Amino acid sequence: MDGTEAPYRGDPRTTSVSVKKTGPNSFEETDKREGKVISVTRMTVSADGKSMKVVNDDKLHGTQNEITLEKQ
Repeated sequence: MDGTEAPYRGDPRTTSVSVKKTGPNSFEETDKREGKVISVTRMTVSADGKSMKVVNDDKLHGTQNEITLEKQ
């Protein structure tokens, strides 16, 4: 969770991944292919722990997705 890059197996599109804590309730995952950033995902858990906002920047296609997950 310190941003150290690690090999990723099982998906031919992604060769490495790193995850770092960016705040008390937030994390950032960076996916790479052969050293090039292909995706950055930011996850933030709400203060009450009942939801999580996920924003994904797809660097290959220049698009962004945003979803909110609700705890059941």
